[in-house]
Amino acid sequence: MPRPDPDQGLLPSVLDRLIDHEPRVSTEPPASRYAQLARLKEAVKRDLEWLLNSRQIVVEIPPALRHLHGSLLTFGLPDFTHASLVKTDDREALRRALEQAISRFEPRLTNVAVTLVECREFDRSLRFRIDAALRIEPAAEPITFDSVLKLPTKAFEIQSD
Repeated sequence: MPRPDPDQGLLPSVLDRLIDHEPRVSTEPPASRYAQLARLKEAVKRDLEWLLNSRQIVVEIPPALRHLHGSLLTFGLPDFTHASLVKTDDREALRRALEQAISRFEPRLTNVAVTLVECREFDRSLRFRIDAALRIEPAAEPITFDSVLKLPTKAFEIQSD
């Protein structure tokens, strides 16, 4: 795959290039690099939220089919509705699953580290901090997302820094 031209700016994903947020406007003025970076971060945030709110349909892949680990069969998180997220071990397993899913299915991020953030005693949510590097040229950009798992609904919400 050819490297992006630094003069061209940051190239959005195919999906983002196909979505027209302003269909009545036939041409868009060129955006500044700062605006392009902000849009890219927002797209990564959106896609992370989709990833974390998706559940895998396969529990275990047979050893003979290891090539399926990066396929849509394993997209998302394992189903954790049976887990007691009050237990430290279950929280740690979920943290590891978050880190693995992001590392596997979000190629725009590298050096992904997920940290469980301590919550108040009666908080009905779990909070995770996602630290990574956004792959852009000429140098990777550090990025942080704060993620909240609402325990009653098991839905993730993501905020960017």
